[in-house]
Amino acid sequence: MAQGTETERSASNLSLRQLEYLVTVVHEGRLTRAAERLHVTEPTVSQQLRTLERTVGTALLERRPEGVRPTEAGAAFLPYARTTLRCAQEATSAARSAARGRRRALRIGTVHAALPAALLPGVRQWTLAHPAAPVCVRPHGSRSQLQDSVAAGAVDLGVGPRPVGWDGRVLALGTEELVIVCPEDDELCGRTAHLEDLSGRRWIGHQGHGPGEAFAEAFRAAGFHPRIAVEVPQAEAAVALARQGVGLTLVPADALPPDLRKVAAHPAPRLLRELTVYTAAHPRDEALACATALAEEAGAGNAD
Repeated sequence: MAQGTETERSASNLSLRQLEYLVTVVHEGRLTRAAERLHVTEPTVSQQLRTLERTVGTALLERRPEGVRPTEAGAAFLPYARTTLRCAQEATSAARSAARGRRRALRIGTVHAALPAALLPGVRQWTLAHPAAPVCVRPHGSRSQLQDSVAAGAVDLGVGPRPVGWDGRVLALGTEELVIVCPEDDELCGRTAHLEDLSGRRWIGHQGHGPGEAFAEAFRAAGFHPRIAVEVPQAEAAVALARQGVGLTLVPADALPPDLRKVAAHPAPRLLRELTVYTAAHPRDEALACATALAEEAGAGNAD
């Protein structure tokens, strides 16, 4: 039997219940608490997880005295499990909404806690032109998580850095400038700073935007690898720690409130990143129309 066929067959044996058990156990950290939350017995949870691991072909969890945690394979599996569960919920919600004659919301995923400024005019124009089509914005912790959600159909559009190895439609929205956030009393505040002059400083990394992931090339060009003091999941946490003196961090200027933009340092040369809107390989007609409208509106704004 071909390997691809074997993989497809094993994947077809996965159940949503097993995925729910896995996600819940990882969230709770202990089988007992997970069983209570799921309203089943602990042996039932254990049995379903063992079946899941046999189907996948490797251990997904490891049990330690302090609790249960995912293995390396489990950590790789978890984002897809969560996306699958979200898709199942979305499918149910869409069917029920259609049965009641309601339109499903157009879901836009971003890697910001809020919509980038470049996207706001387009969303405004789209909602005014389509008052019966609701829009829902869903933030994601990183570019890879956003790509997974778009590919799996958990969101209809992705707004963020250009996706890597993408089969769907990708349209340019513009660029976002990256700035250095530093402590309030730092001499860098409000100044221009050359990255090569900051080789001895501590840095705060964060998913999607941190120097450890997105800007490694810029630091290599400056001739050093940033010394990461701490890594956090979101840009907001990195900004808070930077303002408290833990280290420096890089974030899009639009991710900062106006009062902080004035005191942030500006890298030299400027660090700019392309911002795009993209769809899955086979998007809904409405999603493709919205992506096109957002890109056109962003282009008109840039021209002005």
